[in-house]
Amino acid sequence: MTRAPIYLDHNASTPVDEEVIAKIVAAMRELPANPSAVDHREGAAASAAVENARERVAKGINARSADIIFVSGATEANNLAIVGAMQATNKTGCSKIVTVATEHPSVLEVAKHVGATDEIVVLPVDEQGQIDLDLLESELKRGTTLVSCMAANNETGVYHPLSEIGQLCEKYGALFHCDLTQLTAYHPIDVQSSNIHLASLSGHKMYGPKGTGALYCRRRRPHVALEPILRGGGQERGLRSGTLNTPGIVGLAAAFEVREPRLKNAAGIADLRDTLERRLVQETGAFVNGGESNRLPNTVNLSIPGIEPLALMRRLSKQITFSSSSACSTQSVQDSHVLEAMFGPNTERTKCAFRLGLGFGTTKDQVETAAELFIEAVSGIRQGRVGSAA
Repeated sequence: MTRAPIYLDHNASTPVDEEVIAKIVAAMRELPANPSAVDHREGAAASAAVENARERVAKGINARSADIIFVSGATEANNLAIVGAMQATNKTGCSKIVTVATEHPSVLEVAKHVGATDEIVVLPVDEQGQIDLDLLESELKRGTTLVSCMAANNETGVYHPLSEIGQLCEKYGALFHCDLTQLTAYHPIDVQSSNIHLASLSGHKMYGPKGTGALYCRRRRPHVALEPILRGGGQERGLRSGTLNTPGIVGLAAAFEVREPRLKNAAGIADLRDTLERRLVQETGAFVNGGESNRLPNTVNLSIPGIEPLALMRRLSKQITFSSSSACSTQSVQDSHVLEAMFGPNTERTKCAFRLGLGFGTTKDQVETAAELFIEAVSGIRQGRVGSAA
């Protein structure tokens, strides 16, 4: 029997938890009606399931349920947050957005689109993937509508200082949008204490279903105004028209339920991550990208001098599943904009970078096996051998 590859691409997508699958299937069987059709029993039951899910998602980030808007995923949430907030705020005359060079494309590309008519400032990062808070403050002093900064980078795992950013935004009257996609599975979240006004969530990065997500939009102290980007039947307070995906929403809430007991196991994943990094650094001369920063416990981003990631992927395709860079853009092969922001374009550190994403199901034996396979593959490439690792 052929052994399944070791899955080390949890930053790109996580397997759906069995408990989550069970609740999705039950919802598909038992809740056939449109949740907007509350004038009959079946519709009311679907609506109740959606509202229960809204409560559960809100609890997971310490928010009010009225502040949760269900969408199709983080990309839509980021679009609604940025475009919606900027369009709403433009009515008052202020039109500047500040973001970071290492943001997800669904933030950077949207910011560029908005920037065609508004001012956009993209903050640089240092070689550890960190922003300069003094530079952020200087931009805020000159007037800023919205700051968009992710909680944890999807490629390097590097954390941004949310509380400090939130305090600066509060001080200077800017809205703070945060993409929480990568952080949610591994770290407690409190949008209130971090002074986050808008936050994006995705189901499939936290053991939930693909095609599900939510946008947190604060309605009190302050009330954040948004213009919808999808218009129609007026669902979700008129901010996201379209029939709600009841089974997917139930699945997203279930992912938050199974998340709670797992959070305390994040340290165990970090131990496995550190073990894998140590072996590869010692045996291959790898550099850990963002290694001196506080990071997600599951994320490994390495550059091995002289070793192209695609060569590694070809050799290990039957043994290990991993990414040469972010899987959230097109299928074309290109250098990571995150690593380019950290080390510059056309550098060996950038061109040789690849990502390993551990998960709650990753075992010590898998990590040890993966380390041996990587070491063997690197040795084979350096010696000029052809073919796949055994």
